[in-house]
Amino acid sequence: MLPAQLTADAIHRVVISWRKLYAQHTRSTYAKCLRRFIRWLELVAGAPLTISAAVPTVHQPQPRTTIATDEERRQLLAAATPALRFFLLLCADLGLRHRTAARITPANYNPDLRALSFYTKGNVHQTLPVTAELADIFAALPLSADRHAPIVNTLRPPRPGNAPGPSPRFTKQWKALKSRTGIRADLRIHDLRRTLAEDVWSATHDLRAVQAQLGHRSPTTTARYLADRITLQELKPILRKVQELRAQRAAQPLQLTGMCEACPGELYCSPANRLCQRKEHNA
Repeated sequence: MLPAQLTADAIHRVVISWRKLYAQHTRSTYAKCLRRFIRWLELVAGAPLTISAAVPTVHQPQPRTTIATDEERRQLLAAATPALRFFLLLCADLGLRHRTAARITPANYNPDLRALSFYTKGNVHQTLPVTAELADIFAALPLSADRHAPIVNTLRPPRPGNAPGPSPRFTKQWKALKSRTGIRADLRIHDLRRTLAEDVWSATHDLRAVQAQLGHRSPTTTARYLADRITLQELKPILRKVQELRAQRAAQPLQLTGMCEACPGELYCSPANRLCQRKEHNA
């Protein structure tokens, strides 16, 4: 189909076909990308003007709020095999994604800095400090280990005739581990990343620290990881500080700039309500 032949019906059929293939979050992202692409076609390739408006809006789902408890984390790590334990430590203690954690190699580790450097989703480069337990695992790797092979493959027992691939996955092992330990079935590997985000926020109350730990390009993405986590106990002192701030402002005498005679807005002011005292005006 040529760009000039695009119709609203064709666009709708494409978006509807995604329902069987992708989760809602992915469909929301794809719809935004499709809309931008068709706008480009409108500009350079002769697609009908405003045809991009025919792309349906797919709203993002509500943020997932499931996190692992400390006891669940302890049970999972205690029952995991060495390879799976190393993988879970990367996910739970450093907040790595599934594929990123599974691909970590000895070459990614700097023993002098005790830090990992790697590329993750979106070709984002990260350098993160490691915990003492992870540092011990790196130090215990055999010298003969391939520096560019995934460490989880090195830690797995050898299986004759079944060499592990360069992109291992742990979905089946994760489900089996939860079944053995009696951990709730709806806990996902990605929830370990969300759990770390919660802990970093609780320790620092710094959104930039959480963003840096997770390797997000946008703080908006980071904020979705922390959705609905402000408790009543946290809101009460915040409200008290707001009231104290307003009381302090009310108690302060009005500070005039001394430039009223030369101010072009002086005619629109009153002594009790100066334009230069308002944030939306440049004093």
